[in-house]
Amino acid sequence: MNRLVLLTFLAFSVLSSNAQKLIQNESRTMVTFKIKNFGSYVDCIFTKVKFEGSFDQNDLANSYINAIIDVSSVDTNNTSRNKSIAKEKYFHVAKYPNITLKSTKIEMVDTNLYNLIGDLTIKGTTKKVTIPIKISEKDNQINISSDFTINRLDYNVGKGSLILSKKVVAKVNYLASK
Repeated sequence: MNRLVLLTFLAFSVLSSNAQKLIQNESRTMVTFKIKNFGSYVDCIFTKVKFEGSFDQNDLANSYINAIIDVSSVDTNNTSRNKSIAKEKYFHVAKYPNITLKSTKIEMVDTNLYNLIGDLTIKGTTKKVTIPIKISEKDNQINISSDFTINRLDYNVGKGSLILSKKVVAKVNYLASK
């Protein structure tokens, strides 16, 4: 009987350690984007991002990565540009304070390469997206990174423009411990 209890405890410990929630390293997690304006790129960073997730390469059905980005934390290194981005024409921060990503599925593409499928909501518009992600693990650390492009007009961020690109290049680096 004692062996059965011990084996059950060990099995539960192994299963629960693989399915643990990830703990974000806030100082090393970043969401940046760049957009062409007047022919040159403007670099931007969101300074307040919160990820939550659980990842087990052997149990992708129960793995997920969600994010909430505080849009008011956008920093373009230009105070007047930051204020302009927050206005109704672009992000309308007063009405839509967050950008959210809610994953619905993670699929393996190749070694350490996955597709995160989920719902991306920007400025009240939600679209199903497939985001390529690279995942590397070492000891109890996990690094999830991605580079992808979205069309800002799909989310009603600004209007069509000859000087401002519709393509936004996003870069995510999420470091966490298990």
